[in-house]
Amino acid sequence: MKEFHARGIVSGKGAGPALVSEEAISFLGDIDIKSGRVVGDLASVRNASVRGTVLIIPYTRGSAGAWRFLYQLFKHGNHPAAIVSNIVPDPAVIQGAILAGIPTVCEPQGDFKEAIANGQRVEVEVKDSIGIVRLG
Repeated sequence: MKEFHARGIVSGKGAGPALVSEEAISFLGDIDIKSGRVVGDLASVRNASVRGTVLIIPYTRGSAGAWRFLYQLFKHGNHPAAIVSNIVPDPAVIQGAILAGIPTVCEPQGDFKEAIANGQRVEVEVKDSIGIVRLG
């Protein structure tokens, strides 16, 4: 199992298959909260479900209300198991991840981007602002 260190944002543990988006995601409009499907114009993940995945994104696009949509994904049982972002997520996304208990990391070290593939098993663990991403 390959391990990468990352900056921990939201504490917890989550695991699932990787869903790798080449485009930034907005939880306000790109994902249907009732199905968990990507409905936005995101070619790399269009129609994929975020439910139970480790969502790998370059960055988030958000607004002040994005936290509600991420939290609603959780309430409908359609939320990602964890989020890995190349850069620090939008504050509203972090707020939603905290409320939904979705472990979130950013800035994974090393050759993470080259090592990750869609469907690959990923484990994310965050404790005391230290994030670890394990690829199976």
